[in-house]
Amino acid sequence: MPSPPTTLLPLLLFLLFLLPYPWSDAAEPLTDYCSINRKASPAAKTNIARVLTSLQSKAPSKGFATASYGGGNGDRAYGLAQCRPDISLVDCRACLKEAPARLNKRCRGKAEAWVWFDHCFLRYDTRAFLGKVDTDYGAYNLTEDYVNIDPAEQQRFDRELGSLIDRIRAQAASRLRLGLGKGQTKFTPDVTIYALAQCTRDLPSKACSECISFAFKYFPDICPHRKGCQALYRSCYVRYETRPFFSP
Repeated sequence: MPSPPTTLLPLLLFLLFLLPYPWSDAAEPLTDYCSINRKASPAAKTNIARVLTSLQSKAPSKGFATASYGGGNGDRAYGLAQCRPDISLVDCRACLKEAPARLNKRCRGKAEAWVWFDHCFLRYDTRAFLGKVDTDYGAYNLTEDYVNIDPAEQQRFDRELGSLIDRIRAQAASRLRLGLGKGQTKFTPDVTIYALAQCTRDLPSKACSECISFAFKYFPDICPHRKGCQALYRSCYVRYETRPFFSP
């Protein structure tokens, strides 16, 4: 895993959003990415299209699928699609219908692309990536508003949030939880912290845990004491808010 810079991530992040609160609904992507300099060959474009069609067909039934097509010389395409395990089959199917359309519109002709929605994740690449943790690029979305707490309580907020993330990180790393961890903690009578972490289901448990830890470690610098913050990487996604955003 690459070492992060000592300054505040100017090279690590490809994008940093400051979004109004609350965030958009599940039909809108949280973030997406297209490779800048890597273009797909004509054969690779055909294989990417086959991968996306296969993922869209196979992933909803189990909430997860991988696919690959093509030969060597950079023409082979690899893909992964998954839905959050706690959503319905209908929502999964709808999300995985929208995700390829989003990538086809934004990233046509690119050798790599991925998109996170609230309900699903889709990725393709002409380089093999399955089973490998990837934290080279990330996007952080944060709310404009800060948590209304006394300055003397801010360190305790950080500790409570860190403890909650540790708990859901352990859940997500468990093979029984299909890469998903979520929970909540009562900080004050008026403030409850809700958090969710998700890894792509091709990752081993240790790699999942490492990805979540890596993503969360920058929260204190990027979104200190905000009402909500998200970190989105190719291999994992971490989010907290002070309002409910997932079902129990």
